[in-house]
Amino acid sequence: MQNGGKIDILKSIYFKFREHGLKLTPQRIAVYENLIKSGKHLAAEELYRLVKRDISGISLDTVNRTLRTFAKIGLVEIVEDLGSSRRYDSNLNKHHHFHCVKCGAIIDFYDEEYDNLKIPPRIRHRYEIRGKRVVISGVCDKCRDRKKYKSNRNSRRRKA
Repeated sequence: MQNGGKIDILKSIYFKFREHGLKLTPQRIAVYENLIKSGKHLAAEELYRLVKRDISGISLDTVNRTLRTFAKIGLVEIVEDLGSSRRYDSNLNKHHHFHCVKCGAIIDFYDEEYDNLKIPPRIRHRYEIRGKRVVISGVCDKCRDRKKYKSNRNSRRRKA
């Protein structure tokens, strides 16, 4: 990551931490920086393996607590738990998710129509709404292409 990018990251989390009276530690910086750099929706275990390269003495518990703190202060969002480990999203822009049921990938997508979906009155009046996000489940293009490749390969074998 270029120095300018790191400075922007530090600025964004510095003010958030100051607002909540928290210390900005090297561990917290490394966790946030690695999550941002990954561009993915990572679980704590995945992020721990990345951060450990920078800070060898960091523990999985520290990464877990740090991510929970980030979620609590609004620096990251917890992604829908779809049967696997809780994952974290550093993209706080309005967006939605496509979840691949084969490989588990969570892919961001943007759609103004989904952004403007009305919350049904029976939900709006019963609960305190803090956000909304559409999650679509299916098979991603990579998994679909792998399946086509496998079926083509198998049909060629049967013919031979």
